[in-house]
Amino acid sequence: MPPKAKKSTAKRARSPETQTDADAGGAKKCVKKTKTEAEKEPAEDKPLTGKFDIYPMELSFLKSVYLPSGESNPQFAALYKTILKYQAKPDSTGRCLLPETGAKPGRLRTPLRDPMEEMPWDISIEDIELVDKLVFTAAQRKDFITPPTTGAGVSGRTALTEDHCGVSSASGVFRMKLAWTGEDGAEIFEGFLSFNVKYSGLYKRKGHGSGGKLEFPFWAVRARKGDDGKEISLSRQTVAP
Repeated sequence: MPPKAKKSTAKRARSPETQTDADAGGAKKCVKKTKTEAEKEPAEDKPLTGKFDIYPMELSFLKSVYLPSGESNPQFAALYKTILKYQAKPDSTGRCLLPETGAKPGRLRTPLRDPMEEMPWDISIEDIELVDKLVFTAAQRKDFITPPTTGAGVSGRTALTEDHCGVSSASGVFRMKLAWTGEDGAEIFEGFLSFNVKYSGLYKRKGHGSGGKLEFPFWAVRARKGDDGKEISLSRQTVAP
């Protein structure tokens, strides 16, 4: 899956934002969507809480399944089955936890690592809000394979869970909504995340560069379950380096 995040360079998650972007410019050419067996209207009757496994939209083996050559309608059912195959390995680019209440921060795990500890940064999702209509900026939408669906979703900002002596600043955004529902509780979510960490003089002097950055639109599914039938926690399963 994803290669190790490179230090000191802005990285677009290849296997897996800026916080503010002017919502201007033309959106991608609209792909006509019709109700088919492979695509149903999202049924927003489940809360957007729990644990999720994240897969960037730019992954070629997912893009080709989602919108095969010659197709005009997204194939959500086929995408869901393909994601489950990789999830079972287990394999994912990122993982997140969205809490029951917005008063508590969520958590996010990505391939970006602390270059000294060689462990993923412990990232929180803060100021989480449930909005009736989640809106993505033009800069965030430009890498979606097809225009995002409309509907309610969650929006928050990303930050380190604790201050770090090697980091001068860390920030980003997290947005996610339900995109599709299928039979037997199948769900696909779509969203956008970013995280930009800038190193302090300590890390720079040790040759780790100026920092690291991730930003990409993604698909997500609910987290894989363990033998006990419960969703596997972020602490029990790390993402691919």
